[in-house]
Amino acid sequence: MDINSHIEPFINYLRNVGRSESTIIAYKKDIEQLTKYLQNKPITKTTTKDLKQYVKYLVNNKGFTKKTASRKINSLKTFFRYLTEAGKLTVDISLPVKHPEIENKPSRTLSPLEYKAIRDTARRNIRLYTMIELLLQTGIRIGELSRLKIEDIKLHNGIRRLIIREYESNEMRIVELNDIIAEALQNYLQKRKKVQNDQGYLFTTRTGRNVLVRNIRTAVNRIFQKAGVQNARVNDLRNTFICHQIEQGMDIDKLAEIVGHKRISSTEKYLSLLGKKMSGNNKVITPL
Repeated sequence: MDINSHIEPFINYLRNVGRSESTIIAYKKDIEQLTKYLQNKPITKTTTKDLKQYVKYLVNNKGFTKKTASRKINSLKTFFRYLTEAGKLTVDISLPVKHPEIENKPSRTLSPLEYKAIRDTARRNIRLYTMIELLLQTGIRIGELSRLKIEDIKLHNGIRRLIIREYESNEMRIVELNDIIAEALQNYLQKRKKVQNDQGYLFTTRTGRNVLVRNIRTAVNRIFQKAGVQNARVNDLRNTFICHQIEQGMDIDKLAEIVGHKRISSTEKYLSLLGKKMSGNNKVITPL
């Protein structure tokens, strides 16, 4: 049997072990891509060499970054581990496949000129503009942005809050919203298009599903390019939020709570980036 015939049972397995729907969709696409590359080769004929050549193909021929290729390797390793545990294979041929070495770039923050240019460039696309403002004004993670539901936005009776739901190892938390993002969200919600099979996600596809992280990243990167902001990544919006709050005197413990850092050391590293000492007691999120 070819790999394609094992995809649906694999998807059912992922659901049974509690993987998120966005993860399941990503894994399915990754395995379908592998199947296409192998041209429906029987699973018992597939070798470790085939998988290693596939990884090289992703980077050298398809132009994927090493980070993206590494994520796809996670997918295929999970898939072949499942096949082995299910008794479809006697040996997990993915074990020798190594992740490419990824150079960790230093944290980068955006200058006021840069994030203003990004805003101006995205303004005509209300959905993308709201996504960018959320990342910039709250410091939430891109995965958290993808999973947000309309009911997580609280904008009534003077309350302006964002609920970040518990997900995997990250605990639930509440983020207060400043004037800029509260106004942007109200405007977006008024104009948000209704779709069939709407599942209530804040940012939804035409089929009612949440917009995937990879698609958000691609859209934001496109705005970076159009705005002339070079060497920037989506996570730099989060970095910018954190550094800005430190500069405005936000208490480190409070800031760690807002951005969902499990360890205070994760927040303290931004102090060295800014060359600042731990100080300040500002409890209010300052707008950018």
